Amino acid sequence: MSPQSRAVLILFMAIACVSMQTRAQFAFEREDLAQLRVGDQLVVNYFEADPEIFETHLVITDHEGSGSVVNVLLYDTDGTLIVEQSYFLPVFGKVNYNPAEQIGTKKFRGTIRIYSDGGNVSAQYWQFYRNPARSTFNTAIPASDANGSRALLCQHFVAAPGIAARLVLVNPAADSSVTVSVTFYLDHGKQLTRDTHIIPANGMLTLDPYVENEGLHRTGLAYCEVIGDGRITGEYWQSSQTERYQVSLPLDAIPVRAKHW
Repeated sequence: MSPQSRAVLILFMAIACVSMQTRAQFAFEREDLAQLRVGDQLVVNYFEADPEIFETHLVITDHEGSGSVVNVLLYDTDGTLIVEQSYFLPVFGKVNYNPAEQIGTKKFRGTIRIYSDGGNVSAQYWQFYRNPARSTFNTAIPASDANGSRALLCQHFVAAPGIAARLVLVNPAADSSVTVSVTFYLDHGKQLTRDTHIIPANGMLTLDPYVENEGLHRTGLAYCEVIGDGRITGEYWQSSQTERYQVSLPLDAIPVRAKHW
């Protein structure tokens, strides 16, 4: 074999080895990836009932085939239990119902807790506008794992007049309040504001970035970190009447930072 042929063969073998190692690494990372929105305790961070405006759906799915009984609890923003119901999940099936029907015709904002007495379940919250002209504002979001996290990241917020935005943080603990530090940063990293808030047990905190940043027209990101004991879950909603859209996104669980800047 000529020296040139030997060099080409060695190069091909090296590429093949790297490719195999890369594939193995990707497979390992994927296998270890936590399913953050699956569990035996889930929370819908934001639920709004207004029968004249919204049609809401809570979909709970048995993806493990365990045939669980799930308990569904509705709490208001202060953490007071409003309604509790139980449903049987068909094996590899689902339940789909309007949670607003459980509280009559009154307007309501709060959270929904889902407890499974069997295997892990998945859940989604869907919100539709009854007026077809507002169908562009329909949205859906997955439930969060109620184990929560000590730090969450909102990757993008908009603070502006005419933009309806809300950063939603929930305390999934049933027996203790939690203190949360929320820091807003500009896109280039400059800190805007940093405030602490106390969320009661089973309670919810809603922040408007435009109000929190003193009416400044800005875009950026927000770090939400627990001070002391406890965990939180959360999501971000944003809509515009003039631009005709609405989005709802879960916050990302991130490592706790070594210090606050």
